[in-house]
Amino acid sequence: MRKFEREVVDTAEKFAILCRCGYLTLALQGENAPYCLPLNFGAELQGEKLVLYFHCAKQGTKLALLQRDGRVGFAAANMLRVFNKGAAPCGYTTDYESVCGTGVAEVVEGEEERLHGLQVLMRHYTEEEFSPAAFQPHAMALTEVVKVVCSDWTAKRLVRPQEG
Repeated sequence: MRKFEREVVDTAEKFAILCRCGYLTLALQGENAPYCLPLNFGAELQGEKLVLYFHCAKQGTKLALLQRDGRVGFAAANMLRVFNKGAAPCGYTTDYESVCGTGVAEVVEGEEERLHGLQVLMRHYTEEEFSPAAFQPHAMALTEVVKVVCSDWTAKRLVRPQEG
């Protein structure tokens, strides 16, 4: 990270930034180029280890690429406001907070962990705790749950005081 003064090193604070993000962009190993797509996600800390969950259909490009090579990268950001330091275009910048990382993705096999992953995802967007019975069997039969165990993740932010 070039601007080390913007780095967030505390694990809990990095996780809080990620939890404020509405979606993340996942980068997969494509055929001839990276394959990037925005995703709804859920996240949890297992000790100091970040684990992401997302869901997808049981067929399609995303799943095929993940099954071929599970190495992934991700980025999530909140653009907080445009900040103007002068009239010239180069005087503008953005206050932001972001999290980026890498990991290995795998399709979750066990029903208990599949349900857990979906509960984590739903908690991210609703802050509700859904019981396993709330997940309809016919929808579960059509859904893959993917888990990403992150090997590396960083966060940074730039937030200036509001001018009065």
